[in-house]
Amino acid sequence: MFVPIVRLVLALTLFATSARAACVCDCGGDGEVTIGDLVLAVSIALGGTPLGQCAAADSGGDGAVGVDELVQAVNVALEGCANGGTPTPPPPTATATATGTPTVTETPAVGPTILFFGVASADDTLQEPTDTTADETPIYQRPFGFGFRLVVEARRGTVGVPPGDDTFADGGTPDLQVQVTRPLGNGSTAVCDVIAPDFGGVPAIDPPRFDTSPAVLDALNDLGCRFVDGTGLPMARTCALSCVKNTNSDYACIHPLDTEAQFCALIDAPLEFPAGDTLVTVRVLDEAGNLGAPARLILRVQP
Repeated sequence: MFVPIVRLVLALTLFATSARAACVCDCGGDGEVTIGDLVLAVSIALGGTPLGQCAAADSGGDGAVGVDELVQAVNVALEGCANGGTPTPPPPTATATATGTPTVTETPAVGPTILFFGVASADDTLQEPTDTTADETPIYQRPFGFGFRLVVEARRGTVGVPPGDDTFADGGTPDLQVQVTRPLGNGSTAVCDVIAPDFGGVPAIDPPRFDTSPAVLDALNDLGCRFVDGTGLPMARTCALSCVKNTNSDYACIHPLDTEAQFCALIDAPLEFPAGDTLVTVRVLDEAGNLGAPARLILRVQP
């Protein structure tokens, strides 16, 4: 299949217009479109590769890559990105109701489903939320900003691809993406500073957002690398190596029949949450790069 794909890319190059296009098909988020990006986009258009491998190729936001988008991608490869960054996501589709009022339809998240996102106490038992917000975001109240775990459990989404297990991707996008609206610890911008004597905290992302800007990726990786498996590697755990105890005091997943990946982070003193309310947001990518819907909680530390 490779030769026909290359021929199609070359043909599109010959017919590309001279108009400067948006930064379509910048699969790597590095501000340029390479031949590899073009070949990947063509493979997606032909149905040989999932869209999640290069969502930037779908500039129209219709869940597919068409010839017009491939032509735009070739223009960008020849002339450079218009804004040197990732294309602006298309707006949600608006449809009119019977009363004429537009209703916004969001693109569904087909990646991993988060089964649980919460807090485990220092003895590895689950803590129940103390309250919820008006939009049903759970609130976990703690007497101190450290001495507990953040726990995430996920399973495959509607496309049937298992959750990814990397919590750290140096300079890239980790499969587990966790962010906070207030700095943790000293708020250090150094990424994955978890080794003595340079223990550091994590910077805030406020308001919460997921994009491929260096600052956001660094913050996601900085917090993500604290989520480790049973051997200390920045990876998901299996239920056999769960970090939480069930009601029988056995270590097991909270949803043992459904969970395919459990992520655990010990919040110790260098990673201390500040007094007051901090919003924590998480989402998970599957092995094909498809996004799952986010989950949220508020960590409330008594002043």
